[in-house]
Amino acid sequence: MGKQGDLTLPGDVLSVIEEFTPGEGCYELQGQVRASIIGKVFYDMINRKSNVIPEKKTFVYKLKKAKYMYGLVTSLKEDYAVVAVSSVEERFVSPSITGYLHISQVSHKHVKSLRDAVRPSDVIKARPISYTYPLQLSLRGKDLGVIVASCSICGTVMLKMDEEHLKCPNCGNVETRRVGPYSVKGNGNRS
Repeated sequence: MGKQGDLTLPGDVLSVIEEFTPGEGCYELQGQVRASIIGKVFYDMINRKSNVIPEKKTFVYKLKKAKYMYGLVTSLKEDYAVVAVSSVEERFVSPSITGYLHISQVSHKHVKSLRDAVRPSDVIKARPISYTYPLQLSLRGKDLGVIVASCSICGTVMLKMDEEHLKCPNCGNVETRRVGPYSVKGNGNRS
């Protein structure tokens, strides 16, 4: 539970509903009052409300220092992917922050189709290139790219074959991705 003046992130528990009701920047979930925005905790003792005063400068400052983020690709458009960023470096963010990955930021090489680099449900490691919402992300650079992907045919977690190809151990489907520090290694056979 937060103390008066503490910095809080969305999803943090501030109090129970019996102590305080949700005020500005808060919501109630299963009897707990939680922060819905980033800011400083303010308890209104007269009206018995928990409030969060927006603290945009502090979070933007922390984002500017971030070298990478983790996120889930939620949808693809023709030239960009929508990403739900759930972690800034090693710190989880709840709820997630919306990010966009433009096709021009996937690789230093020409990318014909965004589907050759990322697909919905892929988990990616990306670098922020803007610090305003929605965040603009990039996969350009060493150790950035898809870190976990599911087969688009059967949904099984795919194995890394090489720097651009993943193979499903269940159905044998081979797909291309902008592979980063992939967490599930295969045997390297491209059959």
